[in-house]
Amino acid sequence: MNLDELIDPNPHHHELNPAIWDGNHMRTEVRHQLLKIAKNFVEFLEQPNLKLKDVTLSGSSAGYNYSDYSDIDLHLVVNSNELFTAEKIQYNNTYDLKIKGIPVELYVQPVSQKHHSAGIYSVLDNKWITEPVHEEPTVDPKDIKSKARSYSGKINSAMRSQDLAQCKEAMEELKRLRKAGLEANGEQSVENLAFKLLRARGQIEKLRKYIHKLESAELSLGEHNED
Repeated sequence: MNLDELIDPNPHHHELNPAIWDGNHMRTEVRHQLLKIAKNFVEFLEQPNLKLKDVTLSGSSAGYNYSDYSDIDLHLVVNSNELFTAEKIQYNNTYDLKIKGIPVELYVQPVSQKHHSAGIYSVLDNKWITEPVHEEPTVDPKDIKSKARSYSGKINSAMRSQDLAQCKEAMEELKRLRKAGLEANGEQSVENLAFKLLRARGQIEKLRKYIHKLESAELSLGEHNED
């Protein structure tokens, strides 16, 4: 049995993930731990003037399309335009954080930035900002797999090139395509579902690690290099 047969390209459930939710209300112990993680991330950023507006949970763990490959998207909503991308990557690579076995991924989100998700929960205020609505899947799994094959081809082509700029562009293109799908058709867009399928297969992480490898090589000097 191959990986495609093991991974549902469009998972759906009739209830929110019971590890996180009690009905449609966040479990108290989960909320307290997420706030603890958020506080630790704020301290890690070392930004005394960081104006925290909210801490939110979104993505598949705040909806009905979660799977064994889902993570918890925890957003620090701040009154700033800075994304702290390098710090976010460093933090997520430094700490292996999980809630009931579900990995936690930290983000910094400017309050002015629109966030697309079927469900958005304010962990800080303990209430829904956008409550998800259960809907049966509308996208044909064949369409998701077809789009995923196209994206996979872009990844493989970029990695075969062994060119850092091309690999970075492939990653950015995948993110742009996913963002466009989310803006047009929400989480049930074929672009978003194809991206998530590739992520579940490990192909997104594979490309990310390959980019880091090429960056390290570019910044290194071999033992036998001449001045």
